[in-house]
Amino acid sequence: MGHTVRLRGAFWPQDHWGRVTNAAIAREQIAQPALEAADEVADAALERFGEQLHSVYLSGPAARGRPGGVAVFVLLRMGAAHTRSKADGWEHAIAAQLRRRHPRVGRIAIAVFSWKDVFTTDGAFSPARFRLAVNSVCVAGRNMTRMLAPQRLDAAVMNGDILNFRSRMLNAAGRLGAAKSPDRVRAAAMDAGHAVLAAGFALILEREQTYTEDLDLRRDMFALNYPNRTRDVEQAYTMATRPSPDAMKALVFVDAACRWMTPLTDAWLNANNPQRADRLKA
Repeated sequence: MGHTVRLRGAFWPQDHWGRVTNAAIAREQIAQPALEAADEVADAALERFGEQLHSVYLSGPAARGRPGGVAVFVLLRMGAAHTRSKADGWEHAIAAQLRRRHPRVGRIAIAVFSWKDVFTTDGAFSPARFRLAVNSVCVAGRNMTRMLAPQRLDAAVMNGDILNFRSRMLNAAGRLGAAKSPDRVRAAAMDAGHAVLAAGFALILEREQTYTEDLDLRRDMFALNYPNRTRDVEQAYTMATRPSPDAMKALVFVDAACRWMTPLTDAWLNANNPQRADRLKA
C-alpha cells in the first residue's frame, strides 16, 4: 500500500478574469481557539477606539481553516482621529497578550487600518484593501469585505514584499542580536524565513498570475522559476516552519539570504519602482 501525502498548500480562488477572490471560510467553520482570540481583539479594540471602531476581521491561515496562526485587522471609521502610527504600541501589546493566552494558536499579528488605508484617494494600491479582500472574515461590526472587488495580480501587489525585504531582514537581525531566550530567537528567525518566501513569491507573482500564502507552494513556485536557488529557498522554508533556537545560526541564514536575494529584489525595483515608492498606482 502506497503512502498518502496530504497536500498542504492551495492556490486561492480566482474569478474568470484571474483576479483573486476571498479565500476565507465562513465564521462558523473557524476553529474555536482562533475565533476566541479574534473576539478578544474585538473587545479590546472596542475599549481602545470606542465609537471610532468600524469593524474587525480575522485573517491569516486560521481564516482558511488551516493551522499556522492568525492575523486580526481592525478597521476604523471614516474621519477617526487615531492613525496606525498611534496604534502601533497597542497592536504589539495586545498581540503579546494573546500569545500568552493562546499559545496553541500559532503566530499572532494585529494591524489597525484607517479608512484611508483601505479606500485610497490618490489611485495608489492599498495593501490594507488587498488583505481584507483576499483572506478575511468579519468577526465584529459591519462586514466591509462584501464591498471590496476581487484583486488584480500586478506590480503594485508585488511591490510591498519586495521593497520591504531588506528592512524586514534587518529587523530580524536586530532582534536576533538582542534576543535573550530561545522563544524570541525562534520568533525572529521565523519572521526572516517568511520575509524571504514573501519576497521570492512576489518576484514571480505577475508572471505566474496565481496567488497563495501557503509557504510550501511559495517555496515550490519560486524554485520552478529560479532552479539554481532551490536549496536556498528550501532553507528559508525550514526557517519559517521550523525556526532555529540558535541565534548565531539564524544570523548566518539572514546574512546569506540577503546576499542572494537582494540582487534579485534590487533588479526588480530598478525596473518597476526606481523611486522606491511605498505604494505604486493600482
